[in-house]
Amino acid sequence: MRYINKKRSRLGENLSRIVAYVLVTVLVAGCFLYNLNFYSVPVHAATNEKDTEIVKPRYVRDTDGIWRRTDEDLSQLFTKISRNIKYSAYTVSYNNASIEFNRIGRDMLRFAGNARDTMDQELGCSAVCMFVGDIMCLKGQQYAAEVKGGYDFWPSYSYVAEQFKTADLVCGNLETLLSESNPITKNQVNAANGQPQCNGPVVILDALRKAGIDMLVTANNHTCDWGAQGITETKTHLDEYGFANVGTHYYKKDEKKQGERFSIFDVNGIDVAVLSYTHIINQRGKLNSSETAIMFHQFDREVVQKDINDAKEKGADFVVVYCHWGIENTESLNSAQTEDSKFLAEAGADLIIGSHPHCLQSCKYIKTDSGKKVLCMFSMGNFCSSMGRDINNDTIILRVELKKTFMKNKLSVKMSDASYIPCRVCKMDGHSNVVVPTNKKLNGGYTSDTLSAAEKRISKIMNGVIPEYKGQ
Repeated sequence: MRYINKKRSRLGENLSRIVAYVLVTVLVAGCFLYNLNFYSVPVHAATNEKDTEIVKPRYVRDTDGIWRRTDEDLSQLFTKISRNIKYSAYTVSYNNASIEFNRIGRDMLRFAGNARDTMDQELGCSAVCMFVGDIMCLKGQQYAAEVKGGYDFWPSYSYVAEQFKTADLVCGNLETLLSESNPITKNQVNAANGQPQCNGPVVILDALRKAGIDMLVTANNHTCDWGAQGITETKTHLDEYGFANVGTHYYKKDEKKQGERFSIFDVNGIDVAVLSYTHIINQRGKLNSSETAIMFHQFDREVVQKDINDAKEKGADFVVVYCHWGIENTESLNSAQTEDSKFLAEAGADLIIGSHPHCLQSCKYIKTDSGKKVLCMFSMGNFCSSMGRDINNDTIILRVELKKTFMKNKLSVKMSDASYIPCRVCKMDGHSNVVVPTNKKLNGGYTSDTLSAAEKRISKIMNGVIPEYKGQ
């Protein structure tokens, strides 16, 4: 009996060791696979259900074509208030507050519950929007992002993600195609000739989504680098990832089925329209005449005026126009920039953002004939690239605050504040091509001579037209 008990005891010990070994093995293997899947090899968002933090868009296109927040109940209240003022005649309620609207010669709002007369006060609708320049995916960036089995572009944007979290809308210029049917830039034989056909791995969108970018404009000089196929595949991936995008179209002969030429966002009850055009196209010959007429937005004053009018007709309170123009690698403006910026301001744009020169250029307030002041940033420069010169690596995040008011029986939206966050593309934490705010309060406490020098150069270009944003 003693022998049997001893044998059972040993058997129990061995069984416990086996179970413990299996559990440890499973745990280690699980950690390895987790790291492999989510860090070493970013997964295509369209087929990756688990990685919700990275792929879930903040905005979703509603049935009426407006992009609305998916994560805030409050935005629904602002939308209802806004709709009541502009269109309908009905009462809605929210958290014991009712908003009555009657179109009897003038707009009227009444809050019951919190009881606030808003006839001569602000509605409480406000929004922070951020805009950035050229998001490149050049040969050097692709080599720097290589990891085992794929690419990881997240380090490039890890230092600006916290700033993007403080914004209600973030937009940038995607200056690369994402066409899997064609070679990416680092695999192209002629990529070193100074004019590569820009094409990057689709997984860069994982990093941009994780960073907090909501909207990408796509009309630029590299739009046609891989013809109609490149445009189609890039737009397909942007749609799969849930990015709002404007500037290019799928090829559809029926213009009515082409899709809208602008995107409108309901940003806390303020309808912000974003439009995108290019003056310059590198590979125009890769599209036939009918594709050229349909698939991307060329700058044409008559067309631009119609687009702005249509956006306002659909309810846009504030119109942002991205324009790809100017001369590369110079701070000097050309005549097209100065003349067309004046045209855009008169045409109804509320904010003008330039791209293409790959360096920062000046900004100014353009005064229209009616006395309205329109901020124009002639070039935002590269937001992220592997270009080597200082002018290519100094950049900013443009920060704009909007407010909707109802004063003296009139509804209006104004830009209540505009500022910039100076940034530098540099090497950080062993990674190349990292966008870093120069202010230590905004980058986790990091300082360096490189960041200080960049901040001074940027300040000189901005020339006090708008102030530097240094945090709350």
